[in-house]
Amino acid sequence: MEPIPALNQLMKESHKYILTMYADGSYLHILLQHTEQRGTIVADRLPIQPTQASLEEAVFSQPILTRAFEKVFFIADSTRYTFIPNAFASAEDNPRYFNFCFPDSDGTAVSAELPHTGAQILFDVDTERLSFVRRTFDRPVVLHRLAPMCEYFYRKSRLAYNAKLYVHWGSGSIDLFAFNQQGLLLANSFAIHHVNDGIYYILNVWKQLGFNATDDELSLSGDHQELRQHIIPLLRKHLAFITLTKFPSTPPTGDESLPLPLRLITAYL
Repeated sequence: MEPIPALNQLMKESHKYILTMYADGSYLHILLQHTEQRGTIVADRLPIQPTQASLEEAVFSQPILTRAFEKVFFIADSTRYTFIPNAFASAEDNPRYFNFCFPDSDGTAVSAELPHTGAQILFDVDTERLSFVRRTFDRPVVLHRLAPMCEYFYRKSRLAYNAKLYVHWGSGSIDLFAFNQQGLLLANSFAIHHVNDGIYYILNVWKQLGFNATDDELSLSGDHQELRQHIIPLLRKHLAFITLTKFPSTPPTGDESLPLPLRLITAYL
């Protein structure tokens, strides 16, 4: 794999940038954002196989990735995660919480702070991959892919006094984030195979949280045309206050070619 000129031309100024990476199994997505001029970004992606060797080959093919940066974020994905309030979190107790919830995990437990939300997310990362990330990159912060999304939706939820359920509708899954004026109530992700699966999860969460069908808000993001044509009409039968989330047009949020965790990383900062 050849070095990408647009990325590597920043070699001498890497310390002025924030590096964020997200490996989704098919690509290693890379985002470089200037620390002061946040609109100055360079983004690209490298094809990878879902193996550790393929990830390492991709990383070492780009000399800039091992340079010193202002900050480095590596975003991972895991189906084993849980959220805990900061008041209960500690370096000693976090592994106990995680092991209690996921005794079958064969990875390494990691905790990531959600500084605006006031919580932490505990999740596991493949031990070999985590070791590679920590020894290769410059003081990396390892995040779960839901972390920047949760921070973004938390900050949006502060703009009104009603309870809100934010749902990002993807091609094979939905991510849900629920808030009231006291803060985060729920964050979860579900695989879906049919539109009815997503409808069920949304309405079930709505019922379990005791949200009001008239006054509280459901906000959807994803393919707006698909949402308007096939999903919102079904939800209108049950919920009155439905909106579409329109992400800001400023970079990197407005670049729809980027995975959502990368598009919203500025919210985490």
